[in-house]
Amino acid sequence: MKHKILHKDVVPYHPELRSYILQTLERGVVKDVCILNFLVAEFFSKALKDSLENSSIKISEIDLIGSHGQTIYHFPEYFSIKDLSSRCTLQIGSTQVIAERTGIIVVGNFRIRDIAAGGQGAPIIAYVDYVLLSDPKKGRIIQNIGGIANATVIPANASRDEIYAFDTGPGNSLIDYVVSLLYPGLNYDPDGEIGRRGSVDHDLLKDLLRHEFVTRPPPKTAGREVFGIEMARDIIKRGFEKKLSKEDIVATVTAFTVYSIIKNYDLFILNRYKIDEVVLGGGGVRNRFLMEMLERELRERRLKILFHEDLGIDSKIKEALGMAVLAHETLSGVPNNIVGATGAHRYVVMGEIIP
Repeated sequence: MKHKILHKDVVPYHPELRSYILQTLERGVVKDVCILNFLVAEFFSKALKDSLENSSIKISEIDLIGSHGQTIYHFPEYFSIKDLSSRCTLQIGSTQVIAERTGIIVVGNFRIRDIAAGGQGAPIIAYVDYVLLSDPKKGRIIQNIGGIANATVIPANASRDEIYAFDTGPGNSLIDYVVSLLYPGLNYDPDGEIGRRGSVDHDLLKDLLRHEFVTRPPPKTAGREVFGIEMARDIIKRGFEKKLSKEDIVATVTAFTVYSIIKNYDLFILNRYKIDEVVLGGGGVRNRFLMEMLERELRERRLKILFHEDLGIDSKIKEALGMAVLAHETLSGVPNNIVGATGAHRYVVMGEIIP
């Protein structure tokens, strides 16, 4: 698949909306979810219009919007009531509101169809990695370090059936939660400087790496329900019991992200396929302390390190590009999940179309 970027922009949530979303993730009720479903859609619609004002593109020239939405809850384990059983996921930011505000066809709610087909509904970006980043001669791991870290494995000259992907464990969100709890007023570790001032506690790190999710074979997916604020509170408590400094705790939780990635490589990837390159992306690449640890481990395994930009993709807009690709395939009736990533029983067309 070929693509061309005509315009790009990143519009962050304003602080009040971001705070409301985080509060809802932690302790929200149904009313909060209902309100945010509309407010997030209004924000997305306004962000699109505001962004277009700085471009040469008219809104009437846009044919299609792909919207992932804001994940509020993702539960990949089965739950049952009598003879009824399912997994579940919920992304808000109503596609119907976006369609009404923009007058453009919108495709969203991608994950639900995959879950209905027996999958975990994640990671769904694996299809995008496959069509954009496959190589006929080189085996690649596409490593995203977002809120959760996930890897897409693409062997050289791979067929679709050979692709697999899974969440490796925590990404940025656990580090961010720890920092926000230890340093009120900060939402993340700027450039990894707090962690760099500390020392990794290897005993605590070993305990964290024994987490059931980290050692579980794929397919597997997780969210803030697993690597979120409750785990952050527990790590801080254990760190203070060991007389660690705040910087030591941040350093250790940062190492947890790095070594959970590496442990998954050693257990589930490098002993299965020949991998030549690791393509890094996501917000985690801006944490220099994290990246120094990760790059050292990758080089020890003789893996060449690339970034999305080396392959012509701006990592800041990778997921937005991914939603555009998925939406295009949905509208074209092309199956856009990867069964080796989600565990679905078959290939399906993910996404709801709102005209």
